[in-house]
Amino acid sequence: MIKKVGIGLFCVLIILFLSYYFIVNGLPKSFSIIRGNESIINIKVPLDLDLYVSGNNSELSINGKKINEEHLKINAGELVFKAENIGSSDLKFKLFGLIPIRSITVKVLPEVEVYPGGQAIGVLLRSRGVMVVGNSYVEDQKGKRHYPAQNAGIRVGDKILEINEEPVHDKVKLAMLIQDYARKNEFINLLVEKRDGSQKNIRIKPEQNKEGRYMIGLYVDDGVAGVGTLTFINPESKEYGALGHEIVEANSQLPIDLREGKIIEAQISGINSGQRGLPGEKLGTFFQNQQEIGTIEKNNRFGIYGTLKRLPENPFFKEPIPVAMAHEVQVGPAKIYTVLNGGKIEEFDAYIEKVFRQAGPTEKGLIVNITDPALQEITGGIIQGMSGSPIVQNNKLVGAITHVFVNEPTKGYGIFAEWMIMQTRINIDSRAGVR
Repeated sequence: MIKKVGIGLFCVLIILFLSYYFIVNGLPKSFSIIRGNESIINIKVPLDLDLYVSGNNSELSINGKKINEEHLKINAGELVFKAENIGSSDLKFKLFGLIPIRSITVKVLPEVEVYPGGQAIGVLLRSRGVMVVGNSYVEDQKGKRHYPAQNAGIRVGDKILEINEEPVHDKVKLAMLIQDYARKNEFINLLVEKRDGSQKNIRIKPEQNKEGRYMIGLYVDDGVAGVGTLTFINPESKEYGALGHEIVEANSQLPIDLREGKIIEAQISGINSGQRGLPGEKLGTFFQNQQEIGTIEKNNRFGIYGTLKRLPENPFFKEPIPVAMAHEVQVGPAKIYTVLNGGKIEEFDAYIEKVFRQAGPTEKGLIVNITDPALQEITGGIIQGMSGSPIVQNNKLVGAITHVFVNEPTKGYGIFAEWMIMQTRINIDSRAGVR
């Protein structure tokens, strides 16, 4: 008898464990669905569940049952979500009505439609203050090395904001002011912002180098310029997203604290194809004095964002298409759009090999394999400058190319389009892109 009870308890524990495992792995803590559309999530659990609802202002229904009470029985298997109103609902799943298994928030959003990008763009960013990207020394006429900045506590990642209370935004002006003030005074005062965001006044004595120029022993930079790819454009607000990853300073690999920026048209003049262990790149041509086509208002880990002055064309999309929610993206065939020569956008075959189910916005949501023979022949796969190339699946924008696998250049990471859209005002402005 005792043995049978023990076996029974063991089976119950196995069922509880499997239920917990499948639900936790099948349901994110939060996910979004489109108003009026059905969204299916498969949960393979051995038992039916009890669902408790709070904050249901979206008229949410599951498996055709409208949730208008606090408690609902859910059959094991797939869950079909649908909602008629924009809002959110908090759901709690319990086993036997007693044992909490999972709590999730379902957000109901309006359908957003955008034009996929693919255009090559020149990116110009200017930093707030002058970035310290490396330490150096000053060698005087006697060959002695001095370390003024390092000894004063200035480190890589700091920003120089002012010199003797005069603002500085570019490295040329910083060098000129050091010369001017050092000739008049033995010491100069710098306002420095440390990496943790705190600001500090630092008194420093410049030293003369072999040529008689005053220096403080730092490598500095004030911005970056490069080539990337536009990901999407909202036809009404003219907001855009591009790159899908943050722009960093090349030497220190630190993020650019954006003061101002713009994007301009770029022409692709050549390709260095990628090889195992050696990423390829697009060779882009643009000039800093070219007319800008858009501003850069945000630079973060999900890309760059701003407003366009005019809408560039993509010949493959005469009308905007819906943006897929992250949970809608599937393993399977897809298309990517990018420029390989001049300014012409081309369409290429790709395959989404893996979809990472993410509870909230983060990078690297997809693994994408370039399967198009023509693109493989020209580029070897994914190359620098292709970041931001839109990924379309089932006529929905699902994401953007972001990184290449260095040792397997036909493959790389992508970011979900939903996370990129969240960086704009598109999904919260009911007048922009709602269909």
